[in-house]
Amino acid sequence: MSAALRLLPAAAPTPPTAAVLSGHLDHAPAGDSVRLEYHKHLYHQRVRAVLSPAGDFRMTVPDLKGITGITFSYAGQRTSLYLAPGNDVHMTLDFPRFDETLHYTGRGANASNYMAQALWKFEFDPSRPGANPASTAQPTPAQLRQEVDDDHRARRSFLATFAQAHPLPAGFVRERTLDIDLTWASRLLLYAGYRTTQDSVLPVTYFDFLQQLPLKNFDQYLGDRGLNGNMAVMNFLTNYGNRLVLTLGKLSTDPGLARRYYAQARADFGPSTAARDRAMYQLYSWKLDSDLDGVLAAYPTFRVENHDSTMARDLRTLIGRQLAVRVGRPAPAFALLNNEGKKVTLDELRGKVLYLDFWGTWCGPCMKEMPASNELKKKFKGRDVAFVYISVGDKADKWQQVLAAEHLTSPASVHLRSPEGDDVASRYQVTGYPTYWLIGRDGRIITRSAPRPSSGAEAVAAINAALGK
Repeated sequence: MSAALRLLPAAAPTPPTAAVLSGHLDHAPAGDSVRLEYHKHLYHQRVRAVLSPAGDFRMTVPDLKGITGITFSYAGQRTSLYLAPGNDVHMTLDFPRFDETLHYTGRGANASNYMAQALWKFEFDPSRPGANPASTAQPTPAQLRQEVDDDHRARRSFLATFAQAHPLPAGFVRERTLDIDLTWASRLLLYAGYRTTQDSVLPVTYFDFLQQLPLKNFDQYLGDRGLNGNMAVMNFLTNYGNRLVLTLGKLSTDPGLARRYYAQARADFGPSTAARDRAMYQLYSWKLDSDLDGVLAAYPTFRVENHDSTMARDLRTLIGRQLAVRVGRPAPAFALLNNEGKKVTLDELRGKVLYLDFWGTWCGPCMKEMPASNELKKKFKGRDVAFVYISVGDKADKWQQVLAAEHLTSPASVHLRSPEGDDVASRYQVTGYPTYWLIGRDGRIITRSAPRPSSGAEAVAAINAALGK
């Protein structure tokens, strides 16, 4: 070897990019696998491992770029933990007391222990303040603000105290502090929306709490981790719409209102255009189902103000889907198998008023309506009404079992199942269950929110009105 080569410095070791999570679960049920889920760049990642008969597992999480939020799940239980490149963390817990006994040891365990202890202290501990309220009365805005503020201070204090005793990565502390602040703000925004639906008037200064958030440089939180991995960020931007609606008024066909919305959002977010774009997109996509005309009036302003072409395209697509199911439009076609295996199409039902019920055997409110639905069918026996039930999200065998056990079939009813790959509910823009529609004899939509069977006379009147058209 030449002298020149001997003088070359040794190559620096490659820093690790993987982390190891091992664990022991006492009294865990058999028959499932341990699953980890997390976001990497724009993609959802999953890692699985088999739990040994003794309750042990070991898994490697590859290609981490920094400290990363991970969701751990096993047999219906789940928790949040954090791993960084080079970590070697060991989890222990007693499965019947999952959250109470969760503990981590090893290199990089502090962040996950903070998460476990904070979740137990503030979310799951049955002895925590407010866990068993003595009164069912709704708090006043002042009482709610005090309650939420107290919780906010307690969470921040716990984080600071824990970090003093158990060193945490600075970036992790910043992220958790932001999450605590945004969760606090989201609760106040949600409460504002609820109180106004109860005809309560909020104080003029109610939304001053927004000034305590870093809204003017909020764009930094909308990268890969914020947009895909930080639910507190997304929840806040979704709930921010309450601030505009409650301050400036509900959506309307006045295009000037949309301009005032944007003026307020610019004042709140300043140069944070990505955050403002996301907040406005969330507002308009949220309101599409209940106020399509208001969104249509606001859309030209959205096109001018929005900087994100993907959001513009997505909102345009969502608007198009809603326009396709407006009252008076032909109902979307379907061709589904009934409970006897025969294909039924919407065209075959033309000439009758359709009382359309989107439901599922897994849906408690849906099942609760079925006795009243059977009674409603009897009231229209022999008339030109077809009660059409479209089951969504059910396996065929479970669906058939429930139809038989609950005596749901009758000559006046049509029972259909929407299989995977033929999402009728999506074409009908159904977002909640049960949902009831009325479709006229001509196949056109009369209403997308027909009265429930349990409303009794109201449902009868709506169907009679449809028959009279």
